[in-house]
Amino acid sequence: PENAAFKQAYAQLAPNARPNMMAAGGYDGMHLIAQMLARTNGSEDGERLVESAKGLSWTSPRGPVQIDAASRDIIQDISIRRAERRDGQIWNIEFARIPR
Repeated sequence: PENAAFKQAYAQLAPNARPNMMAAGGYDGMHLIAQMLARTNGSEDGERLVESAKGLSWTSPRGPVQIDAASRDIIQDISIRRAERRDGQIWNIEFARIPR
């Protein structure tokens, strides 16, 4: 449902473009920043903000994601896709998923 809502909102903002991983990454980045600011009551202190990100999780357009507390890297499912031509355009079609 999050992906469908994301695609619909994206189409309203950019009707001639297709959402991609860069768009989803931007969405997740802004979501993370908003959560960090909420956790720190709007602090501008970089160390506090980074610390507040550890362990955060949410449901992204790409599925469940979490910020690893030790590495601060993202933990997510891995989608396996193939490129396929549909209606004259190349699409990435998911055919398997490796759980996080």
